[in-house]
Amino acid sequence: MTPKEKADQLVNVYYNSIMSFLTNNMKLENAKKCALIAVDEIINSIVIIDLTAAENQFTYWEQVKKEIENG
Repeated sequence: MTPKEKADQLVNVYYNSIMSFLTNNMKLENAKKCALIAVDEIINSIVIIDLTAAENQFTYWEQVKKEIENG
C-alpha cells in the first residue's frame, strides 16, 4: 500500500468513527489529528534491530504522515 493510500485509509477510519453532529470539515480535521497521533505512535515504536528495515519503515510512515498533513 502506498503512503497516500495508507494516509487515506487511516483518515477514513477515524472520520467514520467521529460523532455525526460535527460538520464534515470538523470531522475531517479531527480525523486527521487522530490519524497523525496513530502514525506518531507507530514511528516512535519502531525498534532498530535491522537498521535498513527500520529506515524503510520510518521513511514509509513519515511519508504517510506528510500525506495526512497535506490532504
